[in-house]
Amino acid sequence: MTLFNNIIVPLDGSELSAKALPAASMMASALGAPITLLRSFDSVPGWQVDATQGRFKGSMAVAEHDRVAAWLRAEKERLEHSGVMSPISVKAQDGPASESIINLARQEPGALIAMSTHGRGGISRMLMGSVTAKVVRAVSNPTLIVRCNEHDCPVVPPHFENIIVPLDGSAFAETALPFAEGLALALGARVMLVRTTPDSEYLRSSSEWGAYHRALDPKYRVPEKLAVRLSEEARTYLWHKADQMSARSPALDVEAEHSLGVPSQKVIRMTGELDTPLVVMATQGRRGIGRALLGSVADRVVRYSPAPTMLVRGPLITDPAASQSRSESGRSDRQEELTAV
Repeated sequence: MTLFNNIIVPLDGSELSAKALPAASMMASALGAPITLLRSFDSVPGWQVDATQGRFKGSMAVAEHDRVAAWLRAEKERLEHSGVMSPISVKAQDGPASESIINLARQEPGALIAMSTHGRGGISRMLMGSVTAKVVRAVSNPTLIVRCNEHDCPVVPPHFENIIVPLDGSAFAETALPFAEGLALALGARVMLVRTTPDSEYLRSSSEWGAYHRALDPKYRVPEKLAVRLSEEARTYLWHKADQMSARSPALDVEAEHSLGVPSQKVIRMTGELDTPLVVMATQGRRGIGRALLGSVADRVVRYSPAPTMLVRGPLITDPAASQSRSESGRSDRQEELTAV
């Protein structure tokens, strides 16, 4: 059974939207998944048709559909001629782009959505109403994002050699692990499990230190001692997760790396140091990127990382009691680890 039963690539005719195609094609080939090229179009507004000629409105919409469908078929043929072996289907959808993508994604919950976004404004910029932001907030599907800057896009490699998975010790963050493992096995890539903890200087300067200080065991009220304890616990956790993954998949190359500092900075630095990396990380339910894993880590990684990022939707919480329990647990976790997230 393939990791994804389809890879949906929304296009709009621009070079930017097409930047997601190389990564989508590579994953489709490795995973044995088909590709769906999706492009939406607007029905002809009534104000564009003279009142006396309203009968032509329907035929104009049909003509626009045919034009978009023809463009998609041409793009399909181009991909096939370039060597893409995965089955490719095309879908021209009437309506706003975000609605078309969201509707198709909800019909295919097992599909991956591959999109590109522009500029270092990244997700913060997308929150102003772009298609990518609306899709990421609305769907439960994993979403692969290729971020381009103002001048160019990163060159997506023929295959990913390293898959970086940021973890924070929570079950929520571990939502990304099965996807990282499946991709690594299919692509022959190494998995890098990453976790950061604060150093003593941060603990000493944190505005929350006073409250945490009173709640801590007396022997950990010295920042240096607490930083050491947090580091030891983080390394133990990472080794445990790496051993579990290796036990499930002996052929998998798994490494664990702990460091002191800010989570997003560590992940971004790794994407610049490792060969052909992909980041796979969890994001918060329907509240969107603003409540991403480790606070704003996903936001910053998408904005500043030169590598594509796969955002995996974490579990949604709809029960108020469960939400309250999660909130209390989150406070407990913060008191336990004192990370600035």
